[in-house]
Amino acid sequence: MKTNRKMPLKPLLAIAMSLVLMTATACSKQDASGGNEKDADGKYKDKLKISVAQTTEVKDGQLNNEFHKFWMDKFNVEWDYNYIQWDSWAEKLRLWVNSGDLPDVASWNYVHGDFMNYVDQGLLYKFPDDWKERWPNIAAAYKLTGLGDKLEELTGGTYILPKPVYYQNKPADPLVNQIGVIALRKDWAKAVGFELKDEYTTSELMKYAELIKEKDPGKLGSKLIPISYNADDALTNIIMANSEHSRVESAFYKGEDGKFHWGPADPETLTGLKLMQKAYKEGLLNPEFYTWKNNEGGDNFKVKGVAGITSLGGLASYRQDMDKAMKKNLNVNSDDLVHTAIVVGDDGKYRNLEQPNFWSSLIFSPNISKEKFERIMDLIEYSTGEEGQLLLNMGFEGKDWKYDDKKELVSLLPEGTSLEDKYPSRFEGLYVLGDDFSIVNPAIKKEYRDTAVKHFQDKAKLGSEGGKLAEYDWDVQLYDSKAKSQASFEYQNEYANLILQSGDLEANWKKWVQSKQSLVQPVLDELNNQKK
Repeated sequence: MKTNRKMPLKPLLAIAMSLVLMTATACSKQDASGGNEKDADGKYKDKLKISVAQTTEVKDGQLNNEFHKFWMDKFNVEWDYNYIQWDSWAEKLRLWVNSGDLPDVASWNYVHGDFMNYVDQGLLYKFPDDWKERWPNIAAAYKLTGLGDKLEELTGGTYILPKPVYYQNKPADPLVNQIGVIALRKDWAKAVGFELKDEYTTSELMKYAELIKEKDPGKLGSKLIPISYNADDALTNIIMANSEHSRVESAFYKGEDGKFHWGPADPETLTGLKLMQKAYKEGLLNPEFYTWKNNEGGDNFKVKGVAGITSLGGLASYRQDMDKAMKKNLNVNSDDLVHTAIVVGDDGKYRNLEQPNFWSSLIFSPNISKEKFERIMDLIEYSTGEEGQLLLNMGFEGKDWKYDDKKELVSLLPEGTSLEDKYPSRFEGLYVLGDDFSIVNPAIKKEYRDTAVKHFQDKAKLGSEGGKLAEYDWDVQLYDSKAKSQASFEYQNEYANLILQSGDLEANWKKWVQSKQSLVQPVLDELNNQKK
């Protein structure tokens, strides 16, 4: 507004200085709060040393590679990295949280009872109320987990970021767990006249195993392992296929009668146990299968080449890893030898637990500074967006990937190599799990991606249309008590012990069910009475 009135010099300077301060304050609020200001080029002015704990192993010197340097330079951070081994993950995080030694940000395998106790004791950082407006990418992915909203209802705030399994590329609805996919030797199937299909009953797979044991198309003699499952694989692909409430995730459930039940005591679990024992007694399972750890079952198939069937899992990346392993160790093209399929029960129905869209979580130290929290959230916000997801999963545009004439992604990595080979230990994808991008990742063969999506969609269809897909019940999953903690068993080992016992399996199973009642019944009573 124009005016003819002249103002004294000092007041004019004061106003000018005030305007400068107001502008600086406004810019600061726009960019970030104190400690996260950016320079004229949009770079963070202050370097922050941030401690992070993840289950990705980072060896000496690997933080110096180009990939890690990009993230450290872009967000002006210095990583204080803490590697957590899988076997000690739960205990180490529990010790850190309770002792007040939690790193600034850590990956934590969510345990509901522990979480509620941590919140009550002030052991986790409470997010600012407006965090969803400031970091919309994170908020959108967070909402898809379902768990975030449930916990806000219980706690009145946000204290955790459940990690979404799928964000932009959900493969099927309803979503089911990727487990329950097997690989079998299709060259051997052809040799013994066994039909290749997209799904098999447990007994059909046992028939295939019997045929290759009898005819030995691979000429392996005593080295042949018809079905190469460890104890957990056997639970997944034999027992769960026939009893949807046989695994720990869905053991307690509400039946059609409105009352809660314990799945391992269901007759369907006995059906699975009988099939598992039959496979063991007939030599289709290895005599030492229950002692195998981690990858031993799969290695017999993809490394040693002596197995007819193995548990693979449903992700396209798993199939690609198998392809690489067979090329490296057996010098073969796996496409000529491997067929994948889903497993259904002997009644033809597909069983599994409906999959919530989260696995594990991110938690922050209650002592983290506001500046560090905001810097980490800025990094996660970028990593969750399209540009960040491409970088995390494809590498650098023009060097590791490009768009073709149809605007489709094309990997520039040498055939047979992966991004992990080039940039080891990429942990900066702190939030959205890699399962999501694996659906569209061109570095994974399109055939594997298409097959993986088909398996997911077949599971969803067969599970919901007259199938036996177990509903994910938040009331059960988020229920916590001392009794429930005490009634959590390592079912894969319990079932293995049952089928190894001498005597009648059904009688042994009934005795086992009865022996667990002192621990199981209190949980059932609590669940049945919790809303009365």
